[in-house]
Amino acid sequence: MPPTRKKLDVIKCVANLTRYLDIRNDTTLHEEFTAWLKRKEIKWSIKPTIDNYHLSEKQTLENVVETIRKLPYRYKIFALFVLVSGLRTEEAIRAFNNHSSLCHGGIMELFWDRGTKKANAVFCHPLLHDKINFKMSRLIYTKIGKRTVGYELRFLRKLNFTMVATEVDPLLAEFMQGRRGNVSQRHYFLPSMERFKKKYEILWSELLSNCIGNTTEII
Repeated sequence: MPPTRKKLDVIKCVANLTRYLDIRNDTTLHEEFTAWLKRKEIKWSIKPTIDNYHLSEKQTLENVVETIRKLPYRYKIFALFVLVSGLRTEEAIRAFNNHSSLCHGGIMELFWDRGTKKANAVFCHPLLHDKINFKMSRLIYTKIGKRTVGYELRFLRKLNFTMVATEVDPLLAEFMQGRRGNVSQRHYFLPSMERFKKKYEILWSELLSNCIGNTTEII
């Protein structure tokens, strides 16, 4: 079978069945099944249905912004926040919901550490700042996904990196996405954020203005 969600469901079902039989009949079927999977090099994972490299060729920034423009107000604002901040979706939800306590002078100092994933500091664009006045839930995953807009929310993070790295500063882009930034580096990057802040705001201003317009209603 091709590496799809259906194949993964079949493997999980067989694994659960062998566990049940082992408990019921004192057998070692589950151990034999997992050994067989390893011997056949069958993975407990699935290949993404959309390759990010090919997706980036199909979904340009203009196309993505057009899909965001058509979203209901609160999902539109959150999607734009993800796009211009470059945060992972989980990080974006947390930062969005705690915006009032985290945003100081247009910079959100996060410095979160979640295993191998880090979040340092990101900009808060002034055109979004006053519009972040509601909470966002994990329901966003069902509202913005491959079935609804043709890409996953995490794809916006990749677009952000490309834009910031090419139009502002590549090292700053890596810092803002948590790819670099130990304790000593923070003393370098945080002042540089102030230096690049205006350039960052100009980079996204036209896009945000065209996408948001004069809409203020929360749906």
